[in-house]
Amino acid sequence: MVTKLNTFTVFNSLLMILFAFLSAYPMWYILVLSFNEGADAAMGGIYWWPRSFTIGNYIVILQNEIILNAFKISVLRTAIGTIGSLLVTSMVAYALSRKELPGRRQLTIVFLFIMLFNGGLIPFYIQLIRLDLINSFWVFVIPNLFSVWNMLVMKTSFQNNIPENVIESVKIDGAGYARIYFAIILPFSMPLLAALGLFTAVFHWNDWFTGAFFVNDLQLQPLPTYLQRVMSTVEASNMISAGQMSAARDAGMYNPAAVTTKSVRMATIMLTTLPILLVYPFLQRYFVKGVLIGSVKE
Repeated sequence: MVTKLNTFTVFNSLLMILFAFLSAYPMWYILVLSFNEGADAAMGGIYWWPRSFTIGNYIVILQNEIILNAFKISVLRTAIGTIGSLLVTSMVAYALSRKELPGRRQLTIVFLFIMLFNGGLIPFYIQLIRLDLINSFWVFVIPNLFSVWNMLVMKTSFQNNIPENVIESVKIDGAGYARIYFAIILPFSMPLLAALGLFTAVFHWNDWFTGAFFVNDLQLQPLPTYLQRVMSTVEASNMISAGQMSAARDAGMYNPAAVTTKSVRMATIMLTTLPILLVYPFLQRYFVKGVLIGSVKE
C-alpha cells in the first residue's frame, strides 16, 4: 500500500511539474526574446536565456508616446473600473441581502435573466451611441460597473457570513443603511472584495474588444488593444518599425541594426502582461478565503 501510494505521489508530482513547465515556459521564452537582440534572435537557437543581451527593445517602447498613453489609459480604466464596480455591485448585493426589501426575489430573478440573455452587440452599440459613450474614456467604465455574477456571490456572503445581531445592534444605536454598509458590510467583506476585485481588474486590464470596436481615437485606446493591432496587422508592424524605432535610433541609445519588429513585439507583450501579474502576490492571502467565503455557510 505504501509503495503504491508513493508511486502515485511521484507520478502525480511529475505530472504537475510538467504541466507547470508547459504553462510557464511560453512566458519565459517571450521574456528571453524581449531581452535579446532581434537580429541575433532571428537566427534561432535561443531557448533558455538571452544570447545577446540588450534593453534596446524596451527603450524603443518607452520612447513611443502611443504606448505610454495606452499604458496610462489601461491603468486608469483598471483602477476606476475596479473600484467603481466593487462599490456599485456590493451596494446592490447588500440591498438584495436584506429581507425587508420588497420584491427582492423578483429583482434577483430579473438580474439572473439579464445575465443569461442579452440584446446582442448591435443593440448594445446603439445604446452606447445614445449615451454618448462612443469614443469616450467612460465606455470602459460605465457599462462594466455592475456584474450580476459578482452580485450573487456578494449577496450570499452578506447573508451567510455577517452576523445579523451585529447589524441589529448598530441599528439600535441609530445607524441607517448607509452607515451599516460602510461600517459593517465593507470591513467584514474585505477578503471577498479583494478576490472579486482581482477578477475585475484582470478583466479590465486584458480587455481589448472595447477599445477596438467602440473607440476610434488612438489616444483613448488601452494597451491590450494596441497590442492586438500590433500582433494581427501588417500595418501595425510597419508602424512599429517606422514610429517606435525612430525616436530611440535618433537618441543613439541602442544598436538600431540589432532591433527588429519581432523583438519589439515580444517586449510589448511583456509590458502588457507583467503589471497585472505583479498584483497577485499582494492579494494571494485573500484569494482562497475570498473565493470560498460566499459559498460556504458557517
